[in-house]
Amino acid sequence: MVDIGPGTVAQLLRLCNPSELDAVVISHMHTDHFLDLVTMRYSFPWKDEANPKLRVYLPPGATGQMETVARGAGFPDYFARSFAFIEHDGAAALEIGDLRFEPTPTVHFVPTWGFRVTSRGPEENGRAIAYSADSAPTPTLDTLADRADLFICEAANRTLADDAPPPERRGHLLPTEAGDVAQRGRVGRMVLTHLPVDSNGGMWAVSQAASTFEGPVEVADTLKAWEV
Repeated sequence: MVDIGPGTVAQLLRLCNPSELDAVVISHMHTDHFLDLVTMRYSFPWKDEANPKLRVYLPPGATGQMETVARGAGFPDYFARSFAFIEHDGAAALEIGDLRFEPTPTVHFVPTWGFRVTSRGPEENGRAIAYSADSAPTPTLDTLADRADLFICEAANRTLADDAPPPERRGHLLPTEAGDVAQRGRVGRMVLTHLPVDSNGGMWAVSQAASTFEGPVEVADTLKAWEV
């Protein structure tokens, strides 16, 4: 699993027990991307130590922040019996099961990494999923998305007024900018995520992204699956 914002565990439990996961990978330390680790802890035995513990890959330097979250949850060792926190170094690929997760730094308000996910071993087929995480426009997104079969890309801004004002650096994309990345990268399909809440299912964002990307564009939806 990549990122685990509020509400994720409730949906995950409709599919499997969290103990069946190989790992959780966190793109950055904003609560809308990691806070349901607090909820997930309650799906593991409370007194007994999990065997094995669920691996949670964190950005560099983030373990201390999770210790603060644990104290906020009421117990300094809140996560200790269930999760094994592992900080990635922001460069080396993570080998998890039959998948390889290659981190790519993006431009956001805190240190953030997108991930390019490919299969490895006997199942290696050259196909790739690219996940932008949160990001403003940056050349590293082109590297991340290059010829990906599926590009899961944020599009949090309706207009530039939604982003940080100059001279602060931006932290998010417009749908048209997401489409530009997908078009330059010749991706097979783009799925938009991290959209503002609205009443029309994000079709405004699909329309805008389609003005710059010639391939298929959809909006991420709860429990919807795409085959790669």
